[in-house]
Amino acid sequence: MNKFFFYILLPVVLIILVAVYFLFFFPKEPVEWTAENALHLVPAPAISDSASADAGPLVCAIDYSLKYFERIEEQTGTENQESKIVSFGKEKVPVGHIKESLLDFKAQLQQYGLTREFFQYIKQNYRFYQSAVREEVLFTGYFEADLRGSLSPSEIYRYPLYRKPGDLCRVDLSSFSFYNKYKGLPRILRGRLSDNHPHPTIVPYYTREEIDYQKKLAGRGLEIVWIDDLIDVFFLHIQGSGIVTLDNGETLRVNYDESNGHPYYAIGRWLVQQEILTLENVSMQSIREYLEKHPDEVEEIFITNPSYVFFREVDEGPMGALGVPVTAFRSIATDAYLFPKGALCYVETQLPIFDDRDKIKGWQAYSGFVLNQDTGGAIRGPGRVDLFTGYGKKSKLIAGHMKQYGTFYFLIKK
Repeated sequence: MNKFFFYILLPVVLIILVAVYFLFFFPKEPVEWTAENALHLVPAPAISDSASADAGPLVCAIDYSLKYFERIEEQTGTENQESKIVSFGKEKVPVGHIKESLLDFKAQLQQYGLTREFFQYIKQNYRFYQSAVREEVLFTGYFEADLRGSLSPSEIYRYPLYRKPGDLCRVDLSSFSFYNKYKGLPRILRGRLSDNHPHPTIVPYYTREEIDYQKKLAGRGLEIVWIDDLIDVFFLHIQGSGIVTLDNGETLRVNYDESNGHPYYAIGRWLVQQEILTLENVSMQSIREYLEKHPDEVEEIFITNPSYVFFREVDEGPMGALGVPVTAFRSIATDAYLFPKGALCYVETQLPIFDDRDKIKGWQAYSGFVLNQDTGGAIRGPGRVDLFTGYGKKSKLIAGHMKQYGTFYFLIKK
């Protein structure tokens, strides 16, 4: 028996152990995500829509995507638009077919509403492309912020929102011949012309520390409005859009225009690393509570995120990255380098439920159709989706606590 074990069973056991090691413990090279491998064609899932019984907001979001595609037609011409293709995973789809799919989806939605008949039609007539990370997509939320401000600085209103500086440059690396030879290069670099070089040289733009605490942009007339709370300003940089109630009673709507090009770093991650907060309790609300209780630490915490956002005034909004408004619970932000802009999606995740004291008492399943109409500095890779939750207290609560996993699909008509 001992010889049998030694000569027969032991090699089998060793092979199994080696296989387990290579499958689960052997260091793997990180996947280089591209538009071609970020989505996979899959069978249609079971469909429901808990976002709203009213199809109106979804129709509105579809119309905004159609407006985006119409603008492309005006800029490039219908023929060029038809020849322009985007990736749904390995499949190449003309942009014109995305528009046709949206028109068909809208027509069926208006005929049937969000009913079983409508869901059955979509399952039978549309192809579904699932994120390559499947059920491991992290869903977060964002909202349109509310702030208090003034058009003139004072002891109360001390913190400016800046418009895009004239010396902020964009370098399109993808237009250079070396771009495709090196993995991981960003398509766009942002910077400024240096004053300290004998020849015109682009250097990184000013960081958050240089702008807010060394006042590199002060006195240049770039201030749109002055805000009364620095923490509100910081979170506006994350949300990207907000409504400012001015001291004269009027309102001013601001929206993301450009960034300084530095990488986004989540201060929540830093607070967890410092063991100030935990992964379980970190949220926008817990971060804000800590900042308000420790004002002497605000600068140290804020400058860990060198990324900085510049704004513009808008008449309607909030505006997404496509230049059209986003719609509450019907618009999402994804990685703009991986996924087709303006396209139809289906999401499955969870939303928080709150008690009378605005504390989470549970989570409820959430699913619905959305449009891919935005992006963000922290939204990178096929495993990240940011759901727009709207404006107001409830929207802020939901977005501030969302960090649930789920899955999402892109849809295109067969």
